[in-house]
Amino acid sequence: MITIRQIAEKAGVSKSTVSLALRRDPSCSSKTIERIEKIADKMGYQPNPLVTANMAAMRSGRRQKSVRAILTYFYDYSRGTPYSLSSFRGASDRATELGFALEAVSYNDPDVTPSRLLKILRSRNVQGILIGESRTPIPHIEFNWDEFAVVAIGYTLQSPRVDRIGFDHAENLARLFQDLNLRNYKRVGLAMRSDFDNRVSHLPTASYLSYQFEQHSANPIPLFVESDGWNKDSFLKWFRLNGPDCIITIGNDAGRWLDNEGIRIPDDVGLFSVWGNEDEQPQAHSHFFVSLDLLARTAIDVLADQLNSNSRGVPLRRRSILLASDRIHRHSIRPIESS
Repeated sequence: MITIRQIAEKAGVSKSTVSLALRRDPSCSSKTIERIEKIADKMGYQPNPLVTANMAAMRSGRRQKSVRAILTYFYDYSRGTPYSLSSFRGASDRATELGFALEAVSYNDPDVTPSRLLKILRSRNVQGILIGESRTPIPHIEFNWDEFAVVAIGYTLQSPRVDRIGFDHAENLARLFQDLNLRNYKRVGLAMRSDFDNRVSHLPTASYLSYQFEQHSANPIPLFVESDGWNKDSFLKWFRLNGPDCIITIGNDAGRWLDNEGIRIPDDVGLFSVWGNEDEQPQAHSHFFVSLDLLARTAIDVLADQLNSNSRGVPLRRRSILLASDRIHRHSIRPIESS
C-alpha cells in the first residue's frame, strides 16, 4: 500500500504538505495540489477512509464513535441540493446509526468531469455511493465505479445496473386488484400520467394489463396513460366513453376533475392512487403510501453489507430489493360487502 511518506519522498516535499494537498486544503496552492494529486494517482495511492474520518473528528473536538467509512449521496445537479429530501434525511440518519458519515455530491455537475469527480471522491475518502431517486429516467451515469460500493434508490437508473432498492409495485397492485374484486368492482380502469409509468419501469401498466387478461373481459377498458394528453377534457372523454366503476390513478387530478363534474366518489366511481409520499402533494383519496425515508435507510443497510463483504463496483448480477407499501384508506372506494 502506497503511503503519504512515499508520496512525499517522490514529490520532494514534507508529509504534512502531501496530507494538506490530498485534502485540498486552502492553505495549499492549486498548483501544489494538482502536482501532488498527479503523483499520488500515478503511484496508485488509496486513502484510508477510517483513519481520515476519525482524525477529522478528533481535530474538531467532537466526542463521537469511530466513523466506519465515508458515504456519498449522488444527486442530480438540476434538482439542486438534496438536503430537504426525506430520502437524504433518512439515509443520513441511518448512516449515522451505523457509524458512517454521509455527504452529498452531484454526479452531473457541468463543471466537473467524471475523472475530476473520481479525484474528489478519493480526496474525501469516500467508500460507498448511494444514488438518490429521480423523477425522470437516468439513461446512464458516466463514472468509474470500481473502487466503490454502490446502491441506487428506485427504478430510474438504467445504466450501470447496480443493486437497487424500490417499492414492489407489481405485488402492491396484485393485492389491490384482489381487494377491488372483494369490493365488487367489475370495470376497473387505469388513468395516469405517462411520466410516472416511465419512472417505475411501466409496472403499473404491465400489472393492469395482466389483471385485464385474468378477468377475461369481453369489453376491456383501454389504458389512459398520457403525457401531453393528460388534461381534464381528454380524461373525461375517456371516462364517459368507457364507464369504469373504479379508477386507479396517480395524484389528485382525476379526483378533482370528477368532482368538478359532479361525479361522486365513491358513490359513482371508486378512486385509488398507486403513489403517495411525504415529498410530494398529499393524496386526497385512498392510496399506497411509499416512504422514501424507508427506501433510503434500507439502501444504507445494503451499502453497509457491501462494505463489510468488500464488494465494489458494478455487480455481475444486479440485486433488486423490493418493499411492500402500506395502504391508506380515505373512503374513496366502496366498503367490502358483508356476506
